[in-house]
Amino acid sequence: MAPTRGFPLRTFVSALAVILALLLTGFAVPAAWTEHNIVREDGFVQLADRLGKDPAFQARLAGIAVSNVEAGLELPAPTEELGASLLKDAAKHMSSWPEYPKAWNETVRRSHRLNFAGPAASSADGSTQSGGTASGDSSAEASLVLDLGPLMHLLGDKLRAATGVQLTVPDTAVVGIGGPSQRQVVDRVSTYAPMWWPAGIGAAMALALAVLAARRRSAVLVCAGIGLAVLAGIWQASAVLFGGVASAGLGESAMGSLFARELIASSIDGFAPWVTTTALSGGALFLAGILGLVVRRRRNAPAAVR
Repeated sequence: MAPTRGFPLRTFVSALAVILALLLTGFAVPAAWTEHNIVREDGFVQLADRLGKDPAFQARLAGIAVSNVEAGLELPAPTEELGASLLKDAAKHMSSWPEYPKAWNETVRRSHRLNFAGPAASSADGSTQSGGTASGDSSAEASLVLDLGPLMHLLGDKLRAATGVQLTVPDTAVVGIGGPSQRQVVDRVSTYAPMWWPAGIGAAMALALAVLAARRRSAVLVCAGIGLAVLAGIWQASAVLFGGVASAGLGESAMGSLFARELIASSIDGFAPWVTTTALSGGALFLAGILGLVVRRRRNAPAAVR
C-alpha cells in the first residue's frame, strides 16, 4: 500500500515542479536577453549597430540631424552657398562618411547613459543638455531621450573644414523618445532584468526535482518539452504585439519616433534566435521523453507476456 500512497504525491510534486520550472523560464529567458542587450551598454550599442547600417533609416536620421544644425546655422555670405551644399550632401550621404560609425556609436552610448543612468551620466560627461529640443530642465531627466550631440559635432567639423569658419555646435542635442511613463518602464526593466540568473537557477532546480520525484521521468521530459515549445510561441506572439503597442506609444519628436520604431524592430529580430533556441530545446526534451517512453514500453512488454 505504501507505493500506492506515494505515487499520487510523487506525481503531484513532479507536476508542480514542472509548472514552476516553466514559469521561471518564462521570466528568465526574456529577462536575460533584456539584461544583455538593453540594460548593458555594450549590448545596446551592438543591438543598435544594425540601425547604423540600415541605409533607409540612416538617410532619414541624417536628414533630421541636418535640419537641426541648419536651423541654428549662420554662415557669412561668401560661404553660405558652400555650407548649404555640404548640408544637402550630408542629408543624403552622411552615413557613408568614414567618421560616421564612430559618431553613431557615441550617439547610442550617450543616449543609453542618459536613459539608464539618469542625470548622473549627464554630469559625468561634463556636459549640459542644449540645442534643438534639448533642455537642462528636470522634465528631460524624467523622459526617454536621444542625444544627437556626436552627429551634430560631425556636421560641425565638416562645415568648419569646408568653410574655414569657426562654428559653435552644442555639445549635446537631446530629443525626446518617450515621456515619464515610458521612463518608468525603463527604470523597472533595469531593476528587474538582472534577476534573470536566480530565476534561471530556480528553473533548472525545479526541473531536476520534477525528474527525480517522477515515477515516469520520460513523461516529465515530454511535458517539459511541450511547455518550452508553448513558451516559445507565447514569446513570439508577445514580441509582435509589444512591437505594435510600443511603437504607437513612443515618439515625442520625429527623430525619437523613428529611432524607437527601428530599435523595437531590431530588438524583435535580435530576440528571435533566443525563441528559436528555446523551441529547439523543447523539441529535444520532447523527443528524449518519447524515446524513453518507447524504451520503457519495450522493456515492459516481455514482462507482461510472462
